[in-house]
Amino acid sequence: MRRTPQLAVLSLAILALTGLAYADREGEPRKPRPQTRIAEFRKVDGSKLVFLVRGDSGEREFACEYDSDTKFLAETDQDVKVKVRGEGGVEREVTKPQTKPIQLKDLVSGQRVVVTMLVGDEKTTPRCVEVRVLRPQKPRREGSDG
Repeated sequence: MRRTPQLAVLSLAILALTGLAYADREGEPRKPRPQTRIAEFRKVDGSKLVFLVRGDSGEREFACEYDSDTKFLAETDQDVKVKVRGEGGVEREVTKPQTKPIQLKDLVSGQRVVVTMLVGDEKTTPRCVEVRVLRPQKPRREGSDG
């Protein structure tokens, strides 16, 4: 019967120590992590690129900073077969669109793009790592669902 109070005190001590460890990290900025979004390119605003995302909650604009290390790519009409390592180390062949490098000036407002960026905390603007222009979607056949 003495074990129950001891376990409760031990549990509270562990929770308190864990809380102190996280409280120390609260002031320091979060390490940037990569994030990928499919969006519509809007405009260049100084050193920032502005994109539009459409979702269930409506339309939202977001911006990310670009620099000389940012890659700008465009998908071509041709496909390339690439080997990808999957779960358990099994390699399989996947068909992906071939890409070619482009310049920032080649981006046109309204194009669908895939933006890969490094996102830190809420106070900093994300940094663009790669902007890839998607090729136009093929028209769907009439009478097909989906």
